[in-house]
Amino acid sequence: MPFPADTRPDTAEASADARVTVSEIRTGRQDGFDRVVLEVGGTGTPGWDVRYVDQAASQGSGEALEVAGDAVLQVTLTGVGYPYDTGVEEWAGPDPLPGTGTQTVTEVVWDATFEGTSVAFIGTRAQVPFRVYSLDRPTRVVVEVADQG
Repeated sequence: MPFPADTRPDTAEASADARVTVSEIRTGRQDGFDRVVLEVGGTGTPGWDVRYVDQAASQGSGEALEVAGDAVLQVTLTGVGYPYDTGVEEWAGPDPLPGTGTQTVTEVVWDATFEGTSVAFIGTRAQVPFRVYSLDRPTRVVVEVADQG
């Protein structure tokens, strides 16, 4: 296995002062895994809840969303504010964002912001192990998805 990871949900709390807006989403390929980066602007550090779900559903309406792939990884960021609160322009696509040069990640579908959370869905070719962490300067949440065994 390329890195310590599993398929269990991964969660972290937002910092107390968190008020961020997702400004950029990127996909990429590393040796042994694919990476999805959600860059945010604003104050503080977002929290997250990342887990496999049976079906992608829009958090505002509950409407089913189409995500290419055999598995769907739901990425929920917390500590989120609307652009008029944060002064940061929200990411506007392309939606879906295709996995660029990726092996396991098929695409990322953006579900926008609703009541303090932003949700993106990562389509994958299988339910494979993943890990999540944050980086600073600029603040971003990184989801790394292992290659299929």
